[in-house]
Amino acid sequence: MSSNTCTATAACAQAEPALRVLLAAPTEVRSGRLEALLAESPDVELAGWTDSESRAMQLFFLLTPDVTVLDWRVSVSEPARFVGLLKRVAPYARIVSVVPAHDSMPARAARALGADAVVTSEELPATLQAFAADRGTVPARYR
Repeated sequence: MSSNTCTATAACAQAEPALRVLLAAPTEVRSGRLEALLAESPDVELAGWTDSESRAMQLFFLLTPDVTVLDWRVSVSEPARFVGLLKRVAPYARIVSVVPAHDSMPARAARALGADAVVTSEELPATLQAFAADRGTVPARYR
């Protein structure tokens, strides 16, 4: 048996690197429950944070996160534009769009533009934990 093969589930889980998350959100979104999740969870790591769409695009290519989280308040006038832009240049990108409500215009726009998950801020921690637990759905970072 190869020494690189995990034989125990707990050992394999510990060997997995944390899910690297790029967060594009206002400062108040970063603080609070999300920051606590990132601090407490060995499975989720904040790779970068910005409150600007243009900077988020730069950071995506610099940091190569596993998941990009876009809060609709980054661009209230066009809350899902970044989803479409990123999916156009990096169709493999995993994007979680945080919206005010599931039936809101930002939610409908994010779904239409290809967000992988559309959640409210209350659902975000559980969504990130689910992505971390099911790393098979998250593409490997650049090699």
